[in-house]
Amino acid sequence: MPNPGGPLAGIRVLDAAGMIAAPSACAMMADLGADVIKLEPPQGDLLRGLVALEDGPDPWWELDNRGKRGIVVDLATEKGIQIAHKIAESCDVFVTNLTTERQSKFKLRASDLRDDHPELIHVTLTGYGNSGPDKDRLGFDYTAFFSRGGVINTMGEPGQTPPAGRPGQGDHTTSLAILSSILLALRERDLSGEGQDISVALMHTAMWTMSSDLSVGLAGGDTPGPIMRIETPSPLVGRFRCADDRWIMLTMPADRYWESFCAAMGQLDWLEDPRFTDPDSRVDHGPELMILCDEIFAFHDSDIWAERLDAAGMVWGLIQNLEEVINDPQAAALEAFEQVPGASRPFRTVSPPFALKGSEMSVKGPAPSQGQHTNEILSEAGLEEQEIHQLFTEKIVF
Repeated sequence: MPNPGGPLAGIRVLDAAGMIAAPSACAMMADLGADVIKLEPPQGDLLRGLVALEDGPDPWWELDNRGKRGIVVDLATEKGIQIAHKIAESCDVFVTNLTTERQSKFKLRASDLRDDHPELIHVTLTGYGNSGPDKDRLGFDYTAFFSRGGVINTMGEPGQTPPAGRPGQGDHTTSLAILSSILLALRERDLSGEGQDISVALMHTAMWTMSSDLSVGLAGGDTPGPIMRIETPSPLVGRFRCADDRWIMLTMPADRYWESFCAAMGQLDWLEDPRFTDPDSRVDHGPELMILCDEIFAFHDSDIWAERLDAAGMVWGLIQNLEEVINDPQAAALEAFEQVPGASRPFRTVSPPFALKGSEMSVKGPAPSQGQHTNEILSEAGLEEQEIHQLFTEKIVF
């Protein structure tokens, strides 16, 4: 039987991070059963209201803060810092993306929190790491992940405007690195009884996603760069526009697909054409072959090509828009979208990209309104009702 409440039931997390990457990791921990406390400043998290839907939920806020409890504390005050410490004392994990300078100012460094609580796992998300010349440089995923990490330079075509990254894509990739590191630290604590300090950087995560390309350069080869679409070494790994203006992506790196591909294209004569008889010849005549393929793909709609490519056993995919992704039956089979329970108005959000069939894992509820659980969290931290009232009066908490 699965652990009641989820595999992380009994684990408490203090999420003192803003925006997307670190809070997203904490949201997945809440899905897994952890009690996650979202600590916000009086002005609120920058993510709140960033994408507004008329008469609807706050989708970005809900995505990365679902299932948490919320408290507002003014860390610019000494009493606020003491409150944060008191809450952290009961937590297994502390997560932040505050800079080293601000962690020091608010006494939230690992050395501050773990001195009397060595079992605590302290997690810091940065743009560029905790050492080196850019350790204090601020960064979002657009800058530290997509730009500095080399991601968008290899996308698009040479000489063209670099494509823009999509909102939160680098952050949500990084959130998986944060979650993985926390789970490993919890396992290490099971073995040693000690917590530890964790550092995750957007730039490093980007380099991991680019590691297939980077490994070539690291091994002494030429680092790959952007290439023209028609200069791909083989149409078996290429993208083509169909008659209905839909694009199809082919990905078949093995030469064994060549004969079946020629049959699907209605071009069995290519098997005897000296320009295309072997992989090296096809590379030498790559642009010429791509242009021929462009002309053939442009003759039929994508649904016709779908039938032909499937019948020939090709590995391909239709380049879908996001509305099609939402309505894709395979997305439903993956249970990729989940209804948020307890919300005042029903809506769906995106579930974590893994399935634990032997565990209880689900979105536990909506994201908290600002300061929604301040009273109960302070009570759990051992404060008396009069003390809590005084903190509200002094505007230390909200």
